[in-house]
Amino acid sequence: MMKITKRLYPFVTVITGLMLLASCKEDTTDQDNMDQEQRYFDIYMAANYPDASPQASGLYYVENKEGSGDMPGDSTWVLINHVAYTIKDNNIYDTYIERVAIDNQIYDEDALYGPYKMRNGDLNEGFTEGLKMMHEGGEATFLFTSELGYGSKNNGDVGAYNSLKYEVILLEVLGDDIEAYEAAKILAYTDTIVGVDTVYDAVNDLVMYYVVDESTDEAPVGIDSTIQVAYKGYLPDGRVFDQSLDEAYYEFVVGDYDAETSPIEGWHLGLEKFKQGEKGRLIIPHTLAYGAFGSYTSPGNNISIPPFETLVFDVEVISVDPDETDVNTDTE
Repeated sequence: MMKITKRLYPFVTVITGLMLLASCKEDTTDQDNMDQEQRYFDIYMAANYPDASPQASGLYYVENKEGSGDMPGDSTWVLINHVAYTIKDNNIYDTYIERVAIDNQIYDEDALYGPYKMRNGDLNEGFTEGLKMMHEGGEATFLFTSELGYGSKNNGDVGAYNSLKYEVILLEVLGDDIEAYEAAKILAYTDTIVGVDTVYDAVNDLVMYYVVDESTDEAPVGIDSTIQVAYKGYLPDGRVFDQSLDEAYYEFVVGDYDAETSPIEGWHLGLEKFKQGEKGRLIIPHTLAYGAFGSYTSPGNNISIPPFETLVFDVEVISVDPDETDVNTDTE
């Protein structure tokens, strides 16, 4: 046993030495990349923001317009307009301002442009710190190296060791409890609609809203009915995210809910209150729509439905094909 043990020692020593050399080489390369990035960042700041001073963290916060409202915290939900750049090439890689996306060839036809709803803390350290320094209604620029961004990782549109710049307008501070905010918003919205009524989902103990604007005496929609629907979907602020084309109606079986292949649960519940030929609206909370996560475009991975979002649909039931149930015709 002693001979075997002794023979292992030099082998283990060689392996350990190689691992240490590799680690040192990686550390050296990492430090070299960070030093090079810092040199370029310092040159950029001196040329473009000569009067700016860094925070203790290394973040540069440049206030362009002073706000007067609330300030976000570490996990506060907000509505913003923003443009994100990689500093080295001054490349715009992210925005939900439509004209900016078009001008910079990053427009995604399936994305929802306009105010961007997000929770502070979900991006990177530099952005999180910068947003916490803003007041509602303010405008600012955040600049920082990859140490506060995405570091040595390639984050899709942002490569390793990339310094970042964000131009941000803080439109509204929504608060830390986004579900309470959305519940209040849907109540305020439905209070403006004459004839609005509720649908109660007993299974999930949830409520949604609907209104029939044009009624008929035709066939009612029921469970297992196959129906065709013309529709337009939009947020309470009016931004349209989807709509059917002329005579390209959406067809599905009511009550046959499947998250992958059928409409959201709010459609199954709400359209049971309609008849063939009727027109109206569905007002659906996020719990019966796209939930806390929302929906993203593919392959762009841009927001198409924001998280925790109330949805409104103008609907027209084009046709109703009732379920053909077996009729007992036994004769004795």
